[in-house]
Parts: sequence; C-alpha cells; structure tokens
Amino acid sequence: MTSHMDAWLNFVSKEKPASSHTYKEICDLGVELLFNADSFKQIAEAPSTSALFDVLRTHISPSSPHLLSTLPFLMAAFTKKRRSLPPSGGSSVTDANSLAMSFFSSCEELLHGVGDLHESQVWHSRLGLLKVVEDESVFSSRNEKTAVILKKEVTACIECSASVYGMFLW
Repeated sequence: MTSHMDAWLNFVSKEKPASSHTYKEICDLGVELLFNADSFKQIAEAPSTSALFDVLRTHISPSSPHLLSTLPFLMAAFTKKRRSLPPSGGSSVTDANSLAMSFFSSCEELLHGVGDLHESQVWHSRLGLLKVVEDESVFSSRNEKTAVILKKEVTACIECSASVYGMFLW
C-alpha cells in the first residue's frame, strides 16, 4: 500500500471526477485495494492507528496540503464500500454509521495535525467531510459517540469563525 499511495493520492487530488473513464477505473481500483475486509477490521479496532491512516499521515502533511482534498473522497468511498459488505453482527446500518464516524474522526485528527498553515485547504476538507456525513446519513442522534464527535467539530468551526471575524456569533 505504501509504495503507490502517494502517486494515487496525487492522481485523485488533481484529476476531475468527470474527466475520464480511466480516472474512475483508477479510483475504483484504489478503493478496492484500500478498503478490503482486513482494512475494515483494522479501522474498526483502532482507526487512528490503522495501516491506512499511518500511510495517510505520512503523505498528508503541511508540505502537501493539496492531498487534504482526498479525505472527503476517501470517506465517501469508505462509507459506500462498508455498506456494501455483509454485516458483522448487530444492526448493519448502526455498524456502518459507527464505523464511518470513526473514519471521520480519524480524518479530523489528520486535519488537526496539519495545523493552521494551510487553513483554507483544511476547512475545505472539513466541509467536504461534513457533507459526506450528511449525504450518506451517517449521523444518528441516538449514538452518543457520533454526537460527541460532531459537537467537537461544530465547536471548532464556531471558534474559527469567531477568530476570523473577530467576534462571537451568539
């Protein structure tokens, strides 16, 4: 995974989704390789220390902020791929949503790690991740863990807006 990840992330970040059939094929192949049963198990057990996030931490850094744009793409692909796998016990929707929120949380850790150096790319990626949460109906108010994760991000968004505009919004 590590030997081709940088090239694949660069490809995904620079190409336009509608640009070609080849783009879709390369993205689909990468998603199939990244999100197999073993990686789901690793992400479910300890998302932030999974092999995928170790590789992402290596490649998504302050020196390569353009790769931040791949996080929403990865989360959407992860969420869709997870829903297509057979359930691992319990409610499959709850299981898929909980796993997707763990993925979201790990992506947010990456964004926090990049810091304020590339503020605009960080916020575009953060908004993209939140859009995936909304589009894929990942959030459930009944799940306390997801509520805590999103509340933390909403607080960060409000603090950022307040610091940008020099005033509080309430």
